[in-house]
Amino acid sequence: MVRIDSLSFGSIVIDGKKYRHDIVIYPSGMVKRRKGGFLMFGGHNIRKDEIEELYNSNPEVIIVGTGTSGKAKLSEEGKSFLKDKGLEVFEASSYEAVKKFNELTSLGKKVGAIFHVTC
Repeated sequence: MVRIDSLSFGSIVIDGKKYRHDIVIYPSGMVKRRKGGFLMFGGHNIRKDEIEELYNSNPEVIIVGTGTSGKAKLSEEGKSFLKDKGLEVFEASSYEAVKKFNELTSLGKKVGAIFHVTC
């Protein structure tokens, strides 16, 4: 599984590679750019369709990094979807979410994650 090395405003480093945009990490370890939003960064509303796509990759838990200041939020539709599916979700500032991601993956958990890397 991948490991997040660091996070700073506007970038995240995963296994030594720096990404200067929001990202989605699948349980397989694949990292993709998060779509939508302003320029290269995803919007502050993390939509149900984003969560559904991540859910379909069969994670045991989904982590939502809401930005360095916690400005992004998981939509109510996304929260309801995960609640209906009975899937554990951890939503916190991206700094806290990075810690949780690394902790859970080190325990062998299948983790899916979305990280907003700005505000």
